[in-house]
Amino acid sequence: MRLHEVVDLATSNAPPDRNTIDEIVGKGRRAQRRRRAGFAGAGAALAVAAVTAAVALPSIFGGTGQSTVIDAAAPSTVTQRADTVKWEYPADPFQFTFGAFEVGRWKVAAPVVASTSYQIASVYLDGRTTNDKAITEEETARIGDRPKKGGPGATPEPTIYAYLVLYRPGAFNPAGLAGATRLTVDGKEAYQVDGPGNGGMTRRTLAWSYDADAWAVLSTHSNSGQDPSDTELQKIVAGLKPTKATPAKLPFTLDYVPAGYQPVELGSHAMSGLNGIAAARNGDYGGAIFANPAPPTTGLVEPYGGVDGRSLPGSFQIFVVPSKNSNQTTGDTTIKCGNGFCTHRSKDGRTSIQVASDGRLSDAEMTKILQGLKLRNVKNDSTWADAATALVR
Repeated sequence: MRLHEVVDLATSNAPPDRNTIDEIVGKGRRAQRRRRAGFAGAGAALAVAAVTAAVALPSIFGGTGQSTVIDAAAPSTVTQRADTVKWEYPADPFQFTFGAFEVGRWKVAAPVVASTSYQIASVYLDGRTTNDKAITEEETARIGDRPKKGGPGATPEPTIYAYLVLYRPGAFNPAGLAGATRLTVDGKEAYQVDGPGNGGMTRRTLAWSYDADAWAVLSTHSNSGQDPSDTELQKIVAGLKPTKATPAKLPFTLDYVPAGYQPVELGSHAMSGLNGIAAARNGDYGGAIFANPAPPTTGLVEPYGGVDGRSLPGSFQIFVVPSKNSNQTTGDTTIKCGNGFCTHRSKDGRTSIQVASDGRLSDAEMTKILQGLKLRNVKNDSTWADAATALVR
């Protein structure tokens, strides 16, 4: 299942008594097909209770051409010199080792997802709309799947969904890229793959060796074919530079995790994984994925779960999001469970907190996790905990 198939669910006051996860996902799939069949989405939550109600085609940072400007703002630009800061590989993998940067038409945001094998950042392109911010129903109808101007046959809104994955040494296997063309870009070994994506989109992948046995991968899903050109696509290689390693922060700490489970992925100011990247500008606070057994940390060709959002075997997820971004909540601090997840709200009612295991954990275990979750000030990330402290191991 894909994130775009579940993000359009209606909100409700409690987990529905009769709806199974499959039924909930089916409703989201039907709604999203009507709206944005072209979005090659990024990953689905284990339970669809803590996903944003609508993620659809906002504009990029001050785009040109036919892009529609909708509350866009550029990330801060990193001008770090490669010869003054070397790449770091901390023993604790939940740290960010690069920052936001701009090069050519590309604007790369600061990474918000970290795992035992990689970090992920959202990527934007001048002149194109993108898919990582909730917009209103009216805006969805205006710029979703419809042409911007004119009737049948008019040129559709130029759209791109893109993200950058920075893998730790040994984590990525470039030989696993089927049909790749080998290149040298900015003096670095690289591989490029172009091919069809979902809904008539074009999917392009550029992987390059940014350090010894360490690879970065730009993935794009576009309705504009070869725009950007190969030359523009490859400009991103020169823009990636290291920064001093900074621990990822989470708006909560945990007192309890079931025996055998290990933290494998998190989102800081986002949900974990590619679903967090697909909704990176929705204002979510944080999340984490635990798994037993933990997934491999070598030989990867894509982030855990892939672009289709397959859930990890033996995993559960934690979501901490604004209540307005949650489609399942009890409305108060009472913990209620059903359909493979347990959920409740913060004391002020403004934050939804949830554990979802798709039936892998009992309600009693998920309740115990929630009871041991201590919320920090979600509006002040200076109070947040380093991931190494927040996630019980």
